[in-house]
Amino acid sequence: MGLKLEMPFTVKFSHCDSTGLVFHPNFFAWAVDAEEAFFRQVLGADLFGPGLVEGLFVPMAGARAEFVQPLRAGDEVRFRLWIERLGWSSVRWAFVIEKEGCPAVWIAETLVFTRAQPGGGFKAVEIPAAFRERMLPYLKDAGEPPLAFRS
Repeated sequence: MGLKLEMPFTVKFSHCDSTGLVFHPNFFAWAVDAEEAFFRQVLGADLFGPGLVEGLFVPMAGARAEFVQPLRAGDEVRFRLWIERLGWSSVRWAFVIEKEGCPAVWIAETLVFTRAQPGGGFKAVEIPAAFRERMLPYLKDAGEPPLAFRS
């Protein structure tokens, strides 16, 4: 099994909506926080913001989430992040938030390594070799199934 970046977290009242449950956009914000932590802790790079490393930008190309059980203010949760797929220019993260060892939320996000182009566009570029080498230990093993989303 590949390595996982793990982070404990306490849900705050400010994360919740009028029902007392976590407002769903916060899950995506937390996923970005975990990705940012991965870039800093594992890659030693700050890739969010204005192309701070080698002129690279890493925009999101897609996201999917499934909400398995509700979370409320005061819940103690654990984030787990690993890589489901590592392509030439993209990475697909698997992200699970667990409460008491049981999944509460599954998120899969795909980010693409790019460089800015004249005229304001972006072009996909190969993930730098030094980054790929540090990312590989977090890649799920071939025998591990991907996140199991309901259709």
